[in-house]
Amino acid sequence: MTQASGISFETDSKGVKRYVRIDLNKYGKEIEPFLQKYHINNDEQFEKDWNQSLTPNQFKDQIHSRMKKWFDK
Repeated sequence: MTQASGISFETDSKGVKRYVRIDLNKYGKEIEPFLQKYHINNDEQFEKDWNQSLTPNQFKDQIHSRMKKWFDK
């Protein structure tokens, strides 16, 4: 198989090719239709989810609360 600069195959723990790393700066326009088909390149959704995410302190408080419930049983 021909090797293209900016595209590399990666293997799993068994040495089987399972992943492809693609330089989006180089091939972004060509791969964009594929990403859109699977809703992967949706920056608006990422921003929406990011804005609704927990702060580190909120996460820590939730974890402590859940752990306390486990130990109080």
